[in-house]
Amino acid sequence: MWITLGLLTALLLADQVTKYLAELLIEKNHIVNLIPHVLDSTLAYNTGAAWSMFSDATWLLAILSLVASAVLVYFITKNNWQRKKMYSTAITLMLAGTFGNCIDRIFACFNLREGVVDMIILKPLDYLWEAITKSGFPIFNVADMCLVIGIICLAMDIIFFQEKRAKL
Repeated sequence: MWITLGLLTALLLADQVTKYLAELLIEKNHIVNLIPHVLDSTLAYNTGAAWSMFSDATWLLAILSLVASAVLVYFITKNNWQRKKMYSTAITLMLAGTFGNCIDRIFACFNLREGVVDMIILKPLDYLWEAITKSGFPIFNVADMCLVIGIICLAMDIIFFQEKRAKL
């Protein structure tokens, strides 16, 4: 449980600090080149979910994020890190992502933020996405990365480890 709390705290801090710094240092919709052809940053607000779906449903998304966070906390408390390392990492990452964006949504509900703060533009993904869809890849944040990586880790755990654990 201590590993979960430590990792969760570090990820939530990284998410909220990067969002705070983006709001402090970058003008809205102004692109800052950090690593040429690799990484740019900007300040954008998303009032919806992924790819701006359900825009302006902030209260509903905040409630859904809280419920999802509570479900993930339940799974964490019923978990054994020693026996399920990949699963534990996945659930912790997913909780960090869900709760990190939930914090922004709650702030937005009380007009303390315009929405979920997004600031990362990964240029290789942007180039690839534009070649396929003729539009840029969505701007994202640390919480989004945690959620996506957590889902990938969960899928890997289910595919490669779940059956082996069941036989033990």
